[in-house]
Amino acid sequence: MQAHPGLTNTTAEEIERPAAAGHSWIGELLLRLLGAALQILATLAVVRALTPDEAGIFFRGFVIALGLSTLLRGKYEIYMAQHIIGRRAAATGIADGALLMQLARRMLLRSSLLCGVLLVVTADLDIQAPQLQTVLQTYLPFVLALPCVSVASFCGEALRAANRTLGMVVAAYAVNVSLLLAVALAPPEASPAFYSWAFLLGSLVAAGVSLVLARRALPAPWAECSQPVCVEALQTVDSREFISVARAVLRWGPLCILSIWAAPLQMAQYAVAARTALIVDFFLPALNLTGCRETLNATQPKCASRRLLIGQLARALLYSTLLVLPLLLLATETLRLYGEPYDALVTVYALLLGVQWANGVGRPAVRHAVVEWDARRIGIALGSGAIAVVLICALGVRSYGALAAAAASLIGAIIVNGQAIALALGERQSAQSTSGSPSSRGQV
Repeated sequence: MQAHPGLTNTTAEEIERPAAAGHSWIGELLLRLLGAALQILATLAVVRALTPDEAGIFFRGFVIALGLSTLLRGKYEIYMAQHIIGRRAAATGIADGALLMQLARRMLLRSSLLCGVLLVVTADLDIQAPQLQTVLQTYLPFVLALPCVSVASFCGEALRAANRTLGMVVAAYAVNVSLLLAVALAPPEASPAFYSWAFLLGSLVAAGVSLVLARRALPAPWAECSQPVCVEALQTVDSREFISVARAVLRWGPLCILSIWAAPLQMAQYAVAARTALIVDFFLPALNLTGCRETLNATQPKCASRRLLIGQLARALLYSTLLVLPLLLLATETLRLYGEPYDALVTVYALLLGVQWANGVGRPAVRHAVVEWDARRIGIALGSGAIAVVLICALGVRSYGALAAAAASLIGAIIVNGQAIALALGERQSAQSTSGSPSSRGQV
């Protein structure tokens, strides 16, 4: 396909530059610190407003909204990341921003249809099982939030692929601020459903903010954005279905098992540890970009590309360790902020910090895998990781609860990121050896 002569697209330099472009690094740091503070404060406010069992039911709603959203949008996210990181706009003739809006519309339709189905099921259960009415009232806003969460997360992952990670942090303000306002304005003895509606409102705002930030980062004419997705692109998207499902299971499988088989208290304790550990993701992607504006692409000499990859992995290891290690040392004091019974599972929090560390270390290799795209090897890596996390969590959740889910998540992260690093380095070494052989130089 010939490139559109007037194609509006993010240039290579724009994709490679950090999210701090256009404002000082101090301003970016303050925005990220604010995002981390809001994350911790919102979690603290919710767990103090609700009993542990109520908090467990409330955070199960997070699993419904975020888990189903990941399952629905996965293949679209993967294709979008390939298009952005691989700089394929010129080859496909579709601007990154136009493709983003086209896929977002289709994904919004899918999530809205599923939302409608779940609403019918919820209404039927409300009639057939009146004893579940209180729980269903809590979950209803999370079901309604599914389209909003899908759009916000899809745009956020596109910003991550374009190395505009600050946009993800800013978009996350909405949900956390909404929860804080709900706690401040809640009537006495407010039920978990009250805070669920606050989550819905925050998700709606986050979706709007994410769309605006994505449009600014990946501009494209509205005429192109309004076009339907081409058949070729949809076929390519559909071919990533298995990989996207394995990715969703890897991310949310342990939490789904925990929410079904464990007591609400275990769910609440895990959620508090997970949301606290997630603050690593507010800082680590930006650190990994420091001094590392280059990206791997097929036009680079193989030896130079391998050196670049090794340098990126070394920096990722350094920054991940420097960021996670202090948080690990302060784990006891951090969880003490939440009080009992959330301060008891320091090991769970440490394991979830390990998940963030593994994801940070492997990020350059994962981005490399997205560019090179070996579907068979990627499918094996994600599939094996997904099977491992489900088996480990399923076998241990009844005895160890949140600890089993955290351990499964860490093992899955190590498997996937370890294989990504091994494959990336192996491919570069193989390519370098091939390019250096006599036959590759035309010699006999």
